[in-house]
Amino acid sequence: MKKILLFFIPFLVLINLLAADSLEDVYARISAHPVTKGELKQEQYIKMANRSLISKGTFVMAADKGVIFEIIEPFPSSMVVTEEKMVQTLPGDVVAVMDGKENAAFKNIAKIIHSVFANDVQVLRDNFQVSVTNGPKDVVNLVPKDPLLSMLFLKITLTVGDSIDSVSVIETGGNWVNYSFFNKIFPEKLTEDEQQRLSN
Repeated sequence: MKKILLFFIPFLVLINLLAADSLEDVYARISAHPVTKGELKQEQYIKMANRSLISKGTFVMAADKGVIFEIIEPFPSSMVVTEEKMVQTLPGDVVAVMDGKENAAFKNIAKIIHSVFANDVQVLRDNFQVSVTNGPKDVVNLVPKDPLLSMLFLKITLTVGDSIDSVSVIETGGNWVNYSFFNKIFPEKLTEDEQQRLSN
């Protein structure tokens, strides 16, 4: 009996591998919705202060354009990421811009972060060690290959159903941030204002 089980184990493993969703399969589901909007919950942990802050707001993901995170409470702020730039607006109308047109390193970082939310699997494979764990919701783990990228974050983890449900980022120094997306809708296109904010 034991010999029979040992004979079939390699075939069972092969079947599981063939049945498992690949990174391409996961992102094909994500990009099936050109636009995804909904509510956003951000939980950020600061190790030095040994405290976490929970923020709430809204989000927009456009597979071919980028993402908009709009924090409403407790402190209004926003972040816009496209393939070429990152724009962060902080309380007090302080605006920080990483524009790839002015700095090649900024462009590379923006493109990599943009690829996490877009159907740009090749950029992910070029820049991360990728693993996909299948389940009721697939879990995608992205570990940076480049030591310079590792200075920004150690790992990005996505949970994905029919769209992205959450993104967790473990930063250097023990800090982390988790974004949860819920009450999602899937409109056919962006508003004019959203298109303007996501234009390069």
